[in-house]
Amino acid sequence: MKLLLVLIFQIPAMALAIIGGTVINDGSYRQTVALAYKAQDGDAVSKSYCSGTLIGPRVVITAAHCISLGAKGFNIAPEQFIYKTWIYVGDSPATSEIPFLKAQFRVASAIFYPPSDSIYSDVVMLVLNEDVDLQKFQITPAPIAVVKPSMIGRDLIHVGYGMIENNGPKGTKSFFSLPMRGFNPYNGMEVGEFKNRGPGACHGDSGGSAYMRDEDGILKFIGVENSISGFVCGVGATYFVPITEENLQWINSIGLPLFN
Repeated sequence: MKLLLVLIFQIPAMALAIIGGTVINDGSYRQTVALAYKAQDGDAVSKSYCSGTLIGPRVVITAAHCISLGAKGFNIAPEQFIYKTWIYVGDSPATSEIPFLKAQFRVASAIFYPPSDSIYSDVVMLVLNEDVDLQKFQITPAPIAVVKPSMIGRDLIHVGYGMIENNGPKGTKSFFSLPMRGFNPYNGMEVGEFKNRGPGACHGDSGGSAYMRDEDGILKFIGVENSISGFVCGVGATYFVPITEENLQWINSIGLPLFN
């Protein structure tokens, strides 16, 4: 059974983060950002709930269920929830601060992929209210790349903000690297094994980044974290919506500068 990483609501608790990975405090993978909910405009901080990837100076791509189920978790209408979502760019915050993050860039609008019964519809582009200064935030963008069968067996790098242990707080930025086992229209890209223990996503990581280095060693962005195969983090496979020719055409249709 696959589990969307946004399904625990005793307190508002979204999506899944990384178990068995490495915490990021060295400025790497700055293109991966946190999505955080800010209840009031005057609040200095916001609460981390999902992850995303900056694919242009003003565009973040994430999982669509982060918005729909995120709104449900915070008990707010989805159309209002979008405008209370902010983006955090940076390393993992201090442990004492998690799950609260500094609100940096406000979401101005959301563009959802056309609905369908496949995994490919679980993506949304968030347009920010201003450009992210790549130099100021020390971001070296990874260009967008279409997933191809030749990538199977190569290491996929997953980066996200979320729990690093079951039932912990979300908001820790971390990564893991595992070979891509395959991809198909139902599961998308898969890393890890269905029932085996090992590195994997956990709550807070939905919408996070899938990267892979090409034959020349250049880092490319290739997908969006979507779900896991079980109910316990660190046991089972992690799945990603791959970048395809079709959804790349949709991404390019936004008409804003992108990291191509």
